[in-house]
Amino acid sequence: MKALCSKALIVMLAVLLASEMCAQPAAGPDSTQSSHGFWSRYNLSKVATVALVGGIFVYGWGVWWKNDYRSFRFWYDTEGVFNAHLAMDKVGHMYTGYFIFHATNDILRWGGHDEDVAFWWATGIASFHAFMVEVGDGFSEYGFDYKDMLSNWAGVGLSVLQQKVPFFSNVEMKWSLYYPLTRKTFIINDLYDYHIYWLSFRVNSLLPQSLEPLWPDWLQVAIGYSSADLVTRREYILGFDYNLEMLPLEGTDINLVKKLFNMIHLPAPGVKFSPGRPPEFRLFLLN
Repeated sequence: MKALCSKALIVMLAVLLASEMCAQPAAGPDSTQSSHGFWSRYNLSKVATVALVGGIFVYGWGVWWKNDYRSFRFWYDTEGVFNAHLAMDKVGHMYTGYFIFHATNDILRWGGHDEDVAFWWATGIASFHAFMVEVGDGFSEYGFDYKDMLSNWAGVGLSVLQQKVPFFSNVEMKWSLYYPLTRKTFIINDLYDYHIYWLSFRVNSLLPQSLEPLWPDWLQVAIGYSSADLVTRREYILGFDYNLEMLPLEGTDINLVKKLFNMIHLPAPGVKFSPGRPPEFRLFLLN
């Protein structure tokens, strides 16, 4: 059945890869859909999307499901959504849905795909990926957890709101890479559980027009959530963040790089608050 999950996702990605591959739409002189056939950005963006999402799925298979098959079962969480792992796992699932949507949408837009086409493919791929991962979990020790799936879909939902409701474009979800890097850092459960997740606000766009010139366009304020041990201590963080899309570098390729890296929170001044402990200020807060 896990093989069926993999095949279902591969089929969906293959449809994307094959769609319009042989029938390029008409393009103007400034379009990224050049006449270079298969090696146009239009087609390469499909290949990149398949490689990205397929790679994430295969990586998850290798650390979650490999050599683990059992009868399908549901996961019953007796601790509650906000108590199990101090909710870090659920926030991580939300970021996964958010990341897959934005990475897919940005890559397809880089390839010159229509805005609506890129939006619906990103929505469908991110949503379907969340569902198939939980089906795969259902045949492993983890079990099918609808709360994990809904958490992924919450990240997709935030992404949809950002695209369709202008106000929500002022709020971004980001992730701090754990440091120092070790082999354990890249075990997928640790990718979810031992990092800071952020909501970063574009202050410049939220200020009244009279105050907007006083705040740098590239500087944002972020609130973060993490846990020191996944059992006893929640951590809340208030800090600054950078809008990498405001870097004074332009070009189709560099704009894609800026968008993708803008989903990562870089070291910046911040204060960490944890119950029972004094606030901890760091000039370059990462974890």
